[in-house]
Amino acid sequence: MAGTNVETKDQSSYRGTSLEAIRHQYDFLGEFYRLTLGEDLVYSYGMWEDGDTLESAQRRKLDYHAEAAGAVGAARVLDVGCGWGSLMRRLVDKHEAGHVVGLTMSPAQTAWIREQGWPRCEAREENWFDHVPEAPYDAVIAIEAIEHFAGTTLRRAQRIASYRAFFQKCHSWMRPGGLLSLQTNAWNGPGWLSSLMMPVPAPDEMQTAGESPTRRPGPRDIYHGVKNLAAGMHASRNVFPEVFLPTRSELTEASRGLFRLSSERSDPKDGVLTLQNWLERGEANRARGNEIIGEKSVSDVFREQSTALRFMRERRYTVLRLTFEKE
Repeated sequence: MAGTNVETKDQSSYRGTSLEAIRHQYDFLGEFYRLTLGEDLVYSYGMWEDGDTLESAQRRKLDYHAEAAGAVGAARVLDVGCGWGSLMRRLVDKHEAGHVVGLTMSPAQTAWIREQGWPRCEAREENWFDHVPEAPYDAVIAIEAIEHFAGTTLRRAQRIASYRAFFQKCHSWMRPGGLLSLQTNAWNGPGWLSSLMMPVPAPDEMQTAGESPTRRPGPRDIYHGVKNLAAGMHASRNVFPEVFLPTRSELTEASRGLFRLSSERSDPKDGVLTLQNWLERGEANRARGNEIIGEKSVSDVFREQSTALRFMRERRYTVLRLTFEKE
């Protein structure tokens, strides 16, 4: 990508997850995920309070983003990376949105949403990079979608350019003063490598909200860091190909001059509780999953989610929720 010019329709400028990888993650593996996600089919981390079920935590998360984006009662809302349409339906049924457009590159997800026949919900099998709205949006929401936008490049500058392309698109799509609510898995350290290599926190530190342990790294930490790299590479090859987590600083730098960061929160506990529930439900559905996608693929999913749970507990990455206001 040359600089930050993203107004071209040249597909070669797009550096995010390919259609082939999307189909693997959400069409093929999605057949197993749908056994574990609950009735609303929400494949992102919920927002938990005491006494919650997975379903109630997911609905609280959807409501949070609807309110954070100013989408309650809005005429036009865009859901980038809409999955199986849970947010789209919630925006119309509960939050009285006039018209919701959902973007997904997954043919299976698009077909499923259209089959539901939800009123005022328009699912498009479309890359955000190519999206041209029919009219400006009042609000944009992107829940755990931006992880797909920069591919697997290890160069920070290239990732920021890809994220900036997304912010530029959002800026052009939205009315003045519009809000963008974003949720993402984000590395806690200054970069992906430091997050993977940082020391394991002490048990008491694991219960706090701090971003990194206080102990200095030693030889054993380096050994564990190498194992973390291997675990991350396995997940990247077998479960989430062409996906890369951002850092908070990469996103805020990419949005500069386009959006003002108006609120933020880091919620690693939400990731821990959601992953625990997915793993429990996955185990209960393992036999059926083996029949649908095969034992190896099911084992790959369990390994990836178990690694994610450990990384979240060790605060290597977090659930980051950011609200941006168009400047």
